[in-house]
Amino acid sequence: MNFRGQAEKYLLEIANRKRNPARAGTLHVYRSLLDARILPFIGGMELGGIGNKTAKMLAGRLAEARLSPATINLAVTVVKQVLASVVDENGNQLYPRTWNSEFIDAPRVDKKAQRTPVMGQEGLSRSISEAFGEIKVLVALLAGTGLRIGEVLAIGVPGGNVWDPATSTIQITSTMVRGRLQQAPKTAAGVRTVDLHPDINNALASLPDGKFARSEDTYRRQIEKLGIPGFHSLRRARITHLQNENVPAMLIKFWAGHAAGDITERYTKIGSEISARKDWSEKAGLGFAL
Repeated sequence: MNFRGQAEKYLLEIANRKRNPARAGTLHVYRSLLDARILPFIGGMELGGIGNKTAKMLAGRLAEARLSPATINLAVTVVKQVLASVVDENGNQLYPRTWNSEFIDAPRVDKKAQRTPVMGQEGLSRSISEAFGEIKVLVALLAGTGLRIGEVLAIGVPGGNVWDPATSTIQITSTMVRGRLQQAPKTAAGVRTVDLHPDINNALASLPDGKFARSEDTYRRQIEKLGIPGFHSLRRARITHLQNENVPAMLIKFWAGHAAGDITERYTKIGSEISARKDWSEKAGLGFAL
């Protein structure tokens, strides 16, 4: 079998395996990377001929195309995973390889150099003042809670996340991935209760049917027109604001859905400390004018 055929088989296997099935977002990224960057180069190669030299040539070609180090390394990783997925009836790899990172020479990923824009408070207030209706509520909700865009789009969807205006909370149990509801959030810590500032709770009441009905791509284009560099910049803005307001780190992780370095009893317990969470939510404020 050639690489193209095994890549298709691999995607099906990781999507349907019982142990840690791949999420829809991961499958989409892998599919896009395979179709655009990997298969045109090595799709027709026989599996037995793929090794360090192939990976080195692929990394070099992608570097010439000026792709980011993170994308290049992911492409090399996908090639390794596809090859490793070829096993016999006993689960032994048919094409085991000793991969040589120095020889492959894919560029190192420098996390400090990666583009991680954060929306400043002044710019955020300006963007919100220029927005209207549903978009104004969306930006305020993302910046005022730190929710992921997929979590926001799952609010009010049957079987999705639940906004309770009486308690000023959103119960997160799912996420929306490319228009499809996915019941498990990104991590186990993603299942959580997010407390809302009163202004955000009131803003949500203006939404028709209590949900955001348009696609992620549509909303992305609209917030970019407001000068907002992506949804995640609003999430980072919220986390930065909470840190500046000296909100306990464990509570910030709880609201953000970040797993603690060690899942302590305190982290587990904080979900039940409703009064303390409410106090911090109002004390911290939004950091922008709504």
